[in-house]
Formats: sequence, C-alpha cells, structure tokens
Amino acid sequence: QYTYQEMGTVRVSYVSGCISFEWIDGELQGESGKGFTYRARKVGDRQYFVNWHEPELPGFVTLYIDFEAGRVHSSVIAAYGTDNEQIHFDTASIDTVEGL
Repeated sequence: QYTYQEMGTVRVSYVSGCISFEWIDGELQGESGKGFTYRARKVGDRQYFVNWHEPELPGFVTLYIDFEAGRVHSSVIAAYGTDNEQIHFDTASIDTVEGL
C-alpha cells in the first residue's frame, strides 16, 4: 500500500503473475482493477521495475519500487489515444508491505 501526496492511497497486490489494485483514499477512491499481467525486474537491492498494460482504459503503468527508500516512483499514460489522455509522473510513500 502506498500514498501519493495529491492523488491518495492505493493498495496493490501481486498474485500469480497478475496485479490488482484499489484506490482506498483520495480523488480516485473506489476505482480498482484486477487481473492485469505484469512484468517485473529486480534492478538493485530491494529495488524493482514493474509494468503492466490496462487495455480497457487504455492505460500503461510503469513503477520503480524502492523498498529501502520507502518510495514508489510511477509513470502512467492513462486513456492514451483518446481526448482524455493523461500523463502522470509522480512519487508515493510506501505505507505498508505484506508478504515480502
């Protein structure tokens, strides 16, 4: 679970090669998604790149997760190819980690 200062808190789960997420606080509260196949690569000690595609939005998410620093850096292209396209480039603080 991690929190963006301006967007709110999101809970993310990685299970059996698929990612699920739910915004539990903030401007996106109540939005969720599940069953997206993700790719991950360890790039350092407790540091990972993770990405996934959300075709129905359409959206593409890339995270750089740094457990040592307690931060998640994100780059998101939401609603690409539409009039509502948005690009997010932000950093969140990790609140809790389970199962690591």
